[in-house]
Amino acid sequence: MSSQCTNRSFRFEDAYYRDNRNLKRLSGRESYHDEKRSKLLHHGKIDTVNLITKLPPTEHDPASFRLDSCYFSTNMIAFSLTGVFKEGKSTDKVRPLRSFYRSFVCVPDPEIQMTIINDQYVISNITGYQYKKYFQQNRRPNDSAQASSEPSTSSNNVVDEQTRMIKQFSTESKLNLEWSKYCLDHAQWNYEQAAKIFMEYKDSIPKEAFLV
Repeated sequence: MSSQCTNRSFRFEDAYYRDNRNLKRLSGRESYHDEKRSKLLHHGKIDTVNLITKLPPTEHDPASFRLDSCYFSTNMIAFSLTGVFKEGKSTDKVRPLRSFYRSFVCVPDPEIQMTIINDQYVISNITGYQYKKYFQQNRRPNDSAQASSEPSTSSNNVVDEQTRMIKQFSTESKLNLEWSKYCLDHAQWNYEQAAKIFMEYKDSIPKEAFLV
């Protein structure tokens, strides 16, 4: 597992780092490296599932999934799955968006058709492109219903009000417009709730999110 610095950087929980096999993060004696690398390899169904259960809860977005076949033959298939998920419980005030990349190498099995012999799981913060695409695909259902059932003037009023809220939130919080919209959107455009979330997680917001 690994993390990368993007324009939407959220701290990773300790659960990620405890089993992080990113070799760049290893330090100390070479013998310690060898022991750590070996220890962080997980074998078998039970060991693998046990590792996954230790990670924070997630809610994956099926619409973001992309499946790529890397190699295919009668004796082996290798493929990867990428996508986006929300981290944390549905009751959490803030649920960071994460990007994941998972690769599999599988061989035929006469009993269960296919056996996974290698599975690598990489988690990172989402990129700017993924962020924009995610919110384009996941507009609230009532948004489109409201747009089709109400006059365009009503829709324009909603947009104008949200624009005003974004500018006001940016002025008071010193966040840039993009991050101000991000906070308000997560709070479902409840201004007071967005302000509480901002104050609670202010220290974990990257410096580039603030106005210069």
